Amino acid sequence: MSVSEGHEMRWGGLAGLASLVLAIIAGILLRGAPNITDSTDTIAMYLVTSLGVIMTAVVLSAAAVALFLWFGATLATAFRLADPNSDTPAVVLSGFALTATIGFIATAVFGGMAYTLATHPMLLPLASLPYTALTIVGTLAGLAIALPLAACAVAMARTDVFPQWMAWFTGFVAVIRVLGAITVFGGGGVLMPGSVLTAYVPGVLTGLWMLVLSGLLVREHLPTISPQRQQAPGPA
Repeated sequence: MSVSEGHEMRWGGLAGLASLVLAIIAGILLRGAPNITDSTDTIAMYLVTSLGVIMTAVVLSAAAVALFLWFGATLATAFRLADPNSDTPAVVLSGFALTATIGFIATAVFGGMAYTLATHPMLLPLASLPYTALTIVGTLAGLAIALPLAACAVAMARTDVFPQWMAWFTGFVAVIRVLGAITVFGGGGVLMPGSVLTAYVPGVLTGLWMLVLSGLLVREHLPTISPQRQQAPGPA
């Protein structure tokens, strides 16, 4: 790996760390958000009284999504350099792009919904409907992020770009994301969409995964990447 490529990996790692920090701040700002089982009045009151906080969290989340995609593109590049004949890097990049698209759309819709309901009081009796729908969409998004996680696990197992234990941990996080997403089919109580078990546990594990990989990228701790690019034949 050349010096310039190593620095590119470092920037991708910094993007991952920044994405994680912004997502955590946004989550802290929204910590008072009601559950989908709360009354319509409770949800409507939250949207009206916390509009400024909500819009701040929306902007931070949108920025986090963009940085998340940069982080994913860096991982895909690292895997491509180490294994240029594999389709796995393309799946990694596609999975991150899909997840980022869903995340950005959901974030924008949530911000637009909150602003519209808060500025048009006659619509507040309907507040629980879009609020519940977006919570369920957020839970199902775990299926989307499981795709790049699974692809990363395969790429890590095929190469030595990252420590091999990271392949197992990545696969474990992918399974947890899937389990968290499918709780929408049965869910009540602790398995309710948006609950600690279905939202926070998968989110914390994903955040830890990003923290570790971002740290390795920032340290340029990728000793086994050896680009295998075709060299143009020299003069005879």
